[in-house]
Parts: sequence; C-alpha cells; structure tokens
Amino acid sequence: MCRGWGDKVAVRALVRGVAERVLCALPRRTCPGDRLILAYHNVVPAGWTPRGDRSLHLPIDKFEAQLRLIRNEAEIVPLMELLTTDAPNDRRVAITFDDAYASALTLGVGACVAAEAPCTVFVAPGLLGTVPYWDRAADAGGWSDAERERFLWECAGYGDMATLAAASSAAAADSLLQIANAHELRAAAGRAGVAIGNHTMQHGNLGALASDAVFAEVSAADAWLRAFAPPTMVPVLAYPFGIAPQAPATAIPTACATWGARVTGGWMSEELVKAPFALARWNVPAGITTAGFNARVRGRLTSRK
Repeated sequence: MCRGWGDKVAVRALVRGVAERVLCALPRRTCPGDRLILAYHNVVPAGWTPRGDRSLHLPIDKFEAQLRLIRNEAEIVPLMELLTTDAPNDRRVAITFDDAYASALTLGVGACVAAEAPCTVFVAPGLLGTVPYWDRAADAGGWSDAERERFLWECAGYGDMATLAAASSAAAADSLLQIANAHELRAAAGRAGVAIGNHTMQHGNLGALASDAVFAEVSAADAWLRAFAPPTMVPVLAYPFGIAPQAPATAIPTACATWGARVTGGWMSEELVKAPFALARWNVPAGITTAGFNARVRGRLTSRK
C-alpha cells in the first residue's frame, strides 16, 4: 500500500471514530416499544490472530463489552418473546448466532449465560464438524467480492468439494474456524436461556434456489433438529447469507417456520415485526468499534425499519 493511500485510510478512520463518539453523546433515536435482533457469527478468544472471513470472528472481550452496552439501552429478551409479545414501554433486544461455530457455542453462549442474556443459535446441520467454505476461501485469498458473488449466485452458496479440499488445508487445523459437532451443539443447547433455530440443511443461498429446493432445504433441517430434540426450538428460519427466497410465503413450509430473518436492517417498530418473512436483523461485524456499536444500538447509525 502506498503511503498516500494509507494516510487516507487513517484519516477516514479518525473522522469516523470522532463522528461515532459524537453520536454516542446525542439522545437515542429509538422509541419505546422498538425491537432489535442482533446477528453474530463466531466469538473467539481475545488476542487471536484473525483468520478466515475476518468480519465473522468477534473477540470475546468486545462481545462482553457489547452485552454491557446493550443492557444500558434495552432489555435483552428471548427471540420469541421479542416477536410475540408487546412491551410498549420498553426497548428490547434479542441476540442470535448464525452457523453454530464451536467457539461461539463456548465463548459467546457462555458469556450470554453468565450475563443471564437469552440467545438463539441458528444451525445448518450439514455444516456441523466442518470448516465452512467462506473461511477456507478467505484463508486461501479467494474471497474477493467477485468470488463471493460467483459463489452465491452461480454456485447457489454451495461449496464445491474439490475446491473445499484444496482451498486451505491450514484452515481445517484451526479449531476456532470449525463449526460445532453434534456433541458440542447438544451441550450448548442444554444451557439456560439457549434456543435453537433453523438455518437450512446445507446453508445454500435460498435466493438462487427454486421453491422446491428451498422447501427441501428447510424441511431437511427441521427434521434433523426435531430428531436432535433441543430443549427449545424456535419457529424462525435464519436465511443463509441473509438472502430470502424469491417467494418465501410459498417456498417455506409453515410447519417448519413462521418467521424468516435477514441480516440487514436495524430497529423494528411493532408493525414491521408483523412482516413475518422479512424480519430485520443487524449483523454485527467483528471490526466494529465500541463507539460505533454503541451509536448503532442507540439508533444513531442503524436505520429504524
């Protein structure tokens, strides 16, 4: 990187940091009765050298700080309580984890349990015990925006097994990039305040699939999860990659899910919670600053949907 470009990046980061701190000091923009669903992926030890798709792997110290900030602004409640009950005088937040990374189930869920903060883990059973394609590809330097788009739409979000094997043998050796196995998932699902939800069977891009393929993906995951028999299972489908199917009301079997959640949007009013297959969730990136997170939770940098 040339010095001039590096200087520009540093100046932009400085300006953004000042703006975020100023926004934190302003009155919150959320309203009583508003609701926010947060989407996390992995939670890793503090000081871990970032690998894989770095935006997904949040250090535990930052996650714990975020839990404290949330508590200053809202009540943390179970996902189904947020979706099905009214609380006109309270702001409420639900915490969710996508993919069931093993480290998220120990560190992230562990932090939630310690803080008495309910959480929901969305599981794609076909990924259990693997290092997902996106982390392998990112480790191998093959996860550019163009590669990601090709993977999502030409490959429908399914990793070619030959490519998976060649992408990064080193990634497979790092346990912090592993999706949990069934034993680890069962241990996490049995903890207080933890619910399990459907993330499809193989984590395909539902937006690129025909309706019958969507139906099969969701149904297969639902059958696996019911046989797994978690203590608490929610009727919510977290769309892989945050992408909804083209006709969710007809493609998603209602016996499996009555809500569908994206990873875009911010605070929701009561009216938008009633749009069941377009639930907003704010995806929390690993690189966000504490001030940036606080500003967003205060409604200053996330749209109020």
